[in-house]
Amino acid sequence: MTISDLKIGALLLYKSKPAKLVRLGDKIEIELLSLSLSKKVRPKDVTCLHPGPFTELNLLTPVPDDLEETRSLLSGEETTLEEIAELVFNQTTASAIWSAWQIVIEGVHFHGSPNLIKARSDEEYIQENKRRAAKKARQESWQAFVERVGKKTIIESDRSFLIEVESLALEQGTESRLLQHLGRQQSRENAHLTLLELGFWKASFNPYPQRLELSGDETPEPHELESPPLLADEKRLDLTELTAFAIDDDDSTDPDDALSFDGQRLWVHIADVASLISVDSPTDIAARGKASTLYLPEITRAMLSRSLTDKLGVGLQEISPALSFAMKVDESGTILDLEIIPSLIKVTRLSYSKAEKLLAGNQPLTKILSITKAHREQRLKAGAIEIELPECKIKASGDQVKITPLPNLKSRNLVSEAMLMAGSACAQYAKKHDLPMPHAGQIPPNEMPETDDLPPLVAMFAKRRSMRPGRLSCTPQSHFGLGLSAYIRVTSPLRRYLDLVAHQQLRLHLARLPTLDENQITTRIAAVSSTSNRIRQAERLSNRHWTMVFLQQHPDWQGIGIVVAEWGRKSLLIIPELALEIEQTITGNQAPGTHLQLSSPRVNLPYLEVFFRTKPIKTS
Repeated sequence: MTISDLKIGALLLYKSKPAKLVRLGDKIEIELLSLSLSKKVRPKDVTCLHPGPFTELNLLTPVPDDLEETRSLLSGEETTLEEIAELVFNQTTASAIWSAWQIVIEGVHFHGSPNLIKARSDEEYIQENKRRAAKKARQESWQAFVERVGKKTIIESDRSFLIEVESLALEQGTESRLLQHLGRQQSRENAHLTLLELGFWKASFNPYPQRLELSGDETPEPHELESPPLLADEKRLDLTELTAFAIDDDDSTDPDDALSFDGQRLWVHIADVASLISVDSPTDIAARGKASTLYLPEITRAMLSRSLTDKLGVGLQEISPALSFAMKVDESGTILDLEIIPSLIKVTRLSYSKAEKLLAGNQPLTKILSITKAHREQRLKAGAIEIELPECKIKASGDQVKITPLPNLKSRNLVSEAMLMAGSACAQYAKKHDLPMPHAGQIPPNEMPETDDLPPLVAMFAKRRSMRPGRLSCTPQSHFGLGLSAYIRVTSPLRRYLDLVAHQQLRLHLARLPTLDENQITTRIAAVSSTSNRIRQAERLSNRHWTMVFLQQHPDWQGIGIVVAEWGRKSLLIIPELALEIEQTITGNQAPGTHLQLSSPRVNLPYLEVFFRTKPIKTS
């Protein structure tokens, strides 16, 4: 039936609602029967269901409970509203037609539009009923779940509903039906809070590696260990008679450097990783994808497999292969010459605390300390910036958290400076031999703060705040913070991919084989840049997370906080005992340098925030 066939009083369908035609024209006037409201609409906006005329407003004719006989009679065939009304109601009045349409839109036995209706086939009917039963079961299950959420008594089967919340909390999804139901904003923090409240996540669960798309799993064993042809018949210098010290943390499992002094030269022995991992080998590509080892309080995700580390880590075997950097250094700390030699070394492993005790009497260590001190003084004269802020080692096992402040030991400074010397010497070597390498640099800050009259911790914070980010480039560049004209990170090939690249390049150069060109080095720098940034973020956020967990577990904790800056109405505090920086509003004018007694920590774990009761401490 066309619009031209319409007559006053016809039953129309308008936006799924019944309407009565009351006036014709360019626009027709209809009465919405369910609303008792008149309005003008375009003819194409309506569908005629019955020509009328009719006067009753109660359009629904009772529908029988059993429509199966009618559906079965028309199974799979096209039909009309008139035919359905005749078969079901034995009449084709406007009321019967409208009720027939309700049967169609209900969708169990029939489906389609007013102009094209089909009866469901037997198979379609069975499937539709299964679908509806499943939907009803889901709705009932959801309602039961919501009731348990209200009581905070979730059960194992609720996991399917909470996966969506977890995806949002891990930044792998954008919306949660439960958060919408609870009237909470769709944010990762609210999702995190909800999971904590329901006990789905423990407070100890660390979401940050997954948020940053970093797995906490160990590296799988490689399918093969590739020995490059260039090293097959390589001769190594036997340095096993030369005392070599690998100084590291007590729990270190991947030692990659050791130190020696032969009476004339300072030796930095580095794990010879490139002797087994060739350029673009499967293991090399896997390491490139990981960028570096991820150190979390609860787990370490190594860049290389355990078997490779055990084979190459200095001191993990009785005799260790190394790439040794032999440096001649004058009394002023200037590096005069560098020789790079594949070697065999016999390593004595020491913790920093044990090495500290030996520094007073052990001749090689004492000499190495004096050499590194001289080099440090030279860097400081060149403008190096030393920033000494509190550091802590955080370890987590299960729900238990241990936070240990790291003392400023001479042994740590000795090792750190020796590594800088190796990196500086390598940069000089690369320049001399025109060897493309991944250089680390840092441009000067826009302005260095005046810190002479500031309390020590305030001064250190001000310096750090002014520093610019470091950058990597194939082009040699100065490093402002280190006070070096050029620098290459070369001492951690077990843990950092670009250190491994530097070793591969040195290995090719020493073997007089074609080396990587600038484009290949730049490509590798770019390949690890994003992942390296995410690893640093994950480590920083994970340390803060576990510190918050520690404070949550110790509501009676007390300690000292030092104001290091004022930002608007808030003060920035450093808590040396925890190596923690926090922002907090403090009563009164507490100038930078003020010491505060902190107590009663209140932790907001999803936001990594903590607030303390504060009380100023008078200091002399």
